Amino acid sequence: MATKQIVVFKLLDQEYSIDIMRVLEIGNYEPVRKVPEVPKYIEGIINLRGTIYPILNLRERLHMPKHEALHETKIILMNLEEAKVGFMVDSVCEILTVDEDEIEKTPRMLEKYESKYINGIIKKEDRIIVIFDVDLLLAEDDEKILLEIAE
Repeated sequence: MATKQIVVFKLLDQEYSIDIMRVLEIGNYEPVRKVPEVPKYIEGIINLRGTIYPILNLRERLHMPKHEALHETKIILMNLEEAKVGFMVDSVCEILTVDEDEIEKTPRMLEKYESKYINGIIKKEDRIIVIFDVDLLLAEDDEKILLEIAE
């Protein structure tokens, strides 16, 4: 049976996850340098060991209330198809191994809304963990912006 490893993180009190194969590293929040004239959910950029990472606030991207306790925030650095990027999340809970048959498809009635970013749902005991498709979290316009910022 095929298994998959995911990084489970929280936004508000809800659990979400992304495929660990896309994750470069997980770090503590550090102040970002603001970049003018970018979408509101792009917090800015950081320079980590000579690589520029645009930092996206996932709460802002998903139209959730702002997270005030930045000292608790984590940044998940990702390697996307076109760019390297960091996602701000409230906390990182665990790395979980799941059987692929444990992953359910997104309910059809949700497909039209923000759930277009969802790649599946895992139900484990009393938990519901939403799996994001990180490539879909960025629109084509966003990728162009991120590439310009990183250069």
